[in-house]
Amino acid sequence: MHLRPLSLIFLFLHSAILASAQKPEEIKEYTSSLGMKFVTVPGSSVFFATHETTVGQWQAFIQKSGYKWDYKPHFDQGADHPAVGITLQDARAFCSWLTDLERAAKSINVAQSYRLPTQDEWDAAVVLTRTRKPDLTVDEKVQDERTFPWGLSWPPPHKAGNFAEGEIAGYEDGFPFTAPVGQFTPTGDGLFDIAGNVWEWCWDSEIRAEQEGVLRGGSWAYFRAECLTSAYTYRVPAELRMPTIGFRCVFEDKQRSAQILAMAESIKTKIRNERREQITGGSVDKAEMEAMKKKLLGGDAAATIPDPSKLKPVVAGKEFENSLGMLFVPLGDKKLAGKMEVRMQDFETWLKSTDRSWDKKPSFLLGGAHPASGLSWTDTRDFCEWLTKRDRTLKLIPAEASYRLPTDAEWSEMAGLKDEIGADAAAKSGVNKTHYPWSAKGTFPPPAMSTNLDAPRLPNFTDSYSYTAPVMSETANELGIQGLGGNVSEWCADAWPGAETERVIRGGSWLSFDKDQLLTSARRHTAEGNATPDIGFRVMLELSAP
Repeated sequence: MHLRPLSLIFLFLHSAILASAQKPEEIKEYTSSLGMKFVTVPGSSVFFATHETTVGQWQAFIQKSGYKWDYKPHFDQGADHPAVGITLQDARAFCSWLTDLERAAKSINVAQSYRLPTQDEWDAAVVLTRTRKPDLTVDEKVQDERTFPWGLSWPPPHKAGNFAEGEIAGYEDGFPFTAPVGQFTPTGDGLFDIAGNVWEWCWDSEIRAEQEGVLRGGSWAYFRAECLTSAYTYRVPAELRMPTIGFRCVFEDKQRSAQILAMAESIKTKIRNERREQITGGSVDKAEMEAMKKKLLGGDAAATIPDPSKLKPVVAGKEFENSLGMLFVPLGDKKLAGKMEVRMQDFETWLKSTDRSWDKKPSFLLGGAHPASGLSWTDTRDFCEWLTKRDRTLKLIPAEASYRLPTDAEWSEMAGLKDEIGADAAAKSGVNKTHYPWSAKGTFPPPAMSTNLDAPRLPNFTDSYSYTAPVMSETANELGIQGLGGNVSEWCADAWPGAETERVIRGGSWLSFDKDQLLTSARRHTAEGNATPDIGFRVMLELSAP
């Protein structure tokens, strides 16, 4: 699932937030395996590449990935020149490849990735005033539309960038076509060639069909002042391939972004409260503020925990609500399946009851109704044992009943994929190529808003969440079970064949976008002690002793 375009309030708060909350050891620079240097930019939560992607870096991608490519510009270029003739699809393919390459090498984790900048992020990189300051005056708004990356002067000052040689009176840059990256004056944040050299692709998640793309920054062939302003947006066909078009990447750590977003939300709330107090003379509508909090976090956890004395004991073949308010639906005669993933409020009730800590709790904003994630297989086993004792004591389940993780086969049954071919999870993985948790007919992508995936990387799909979503927000299948296709991947009881300390993981998550990996038949596996922000769990209720 993926970072959505950031609101302006978030953008202009970012630099102030980092100044007040940034830890001394926080990384401000990052270098990729291709030697691409990335730096932080005020007003954005991502790291920006200091240079446009070079011919050398692009050729490394072509050679190692096998990506089909035969474009050659009509002029000579060295390895340190910006790659040109790049379409939007080409640029995104490079980012995806580099992400997969470094995840496989374990140099980055599943919450980290390379991608193209959004337009809001580009605005921050080019230092538009609206990304750094709230409540712009009319004069400042006008200035934002007239300013250039180097300021308000025209013609550009010496070393401002690589533009159309000889076409701007009084300006020369020394390069008739592209220039090696980093030859001109950088921004104050250390970004080179934000003005000129090559147009650079931006990509926002709202652009689903990708018939049109957005270019920013100008190129070596442009000279008109209005086309070189910082705010200028050049909309072109997404498949356009020209010797003036290249790209630069950004590096995103979604956990870092989430921390910044959480701090921004806190500051926004404080600002709203202060303004409300100024208007009302100190009278704040607490009910309204609480409603806003519930909407953001998916509900009030305490309000959804039922009174156990008012619950009915479990009955085979019927739906059941347990002492934590977890809902179950029948799966055969003697088993019930969790209708939803185990929630934050459920897991935190166990933590509090057993005086345990949550070391790998995700850093992004989570409400009680969001799925618990960042927990190990061992944690889930201990939770099930505790819940079994709790509900036996409350007489909601019989003495021979117990909660546990679903087996790999049970998970398939819940998702509507029975009778798979293969002796074990490894043999079954990926065999059925047509069934998805949301469609037995192979429909892909899923219906809009039906589940929670990495939407910005999934064409023709949208959802409402940058990270996890409240568990009841997803479309239920025919059995009434929700969240099997996305939100968080789920631990299963089975050991992975040939690796007794690794466990089977099923289903997509908010970080998933690959078509094959989202198949119902797809499996993952990892060490039972691992805990990542994309893996959670749901539980089964077994009515007879195993």
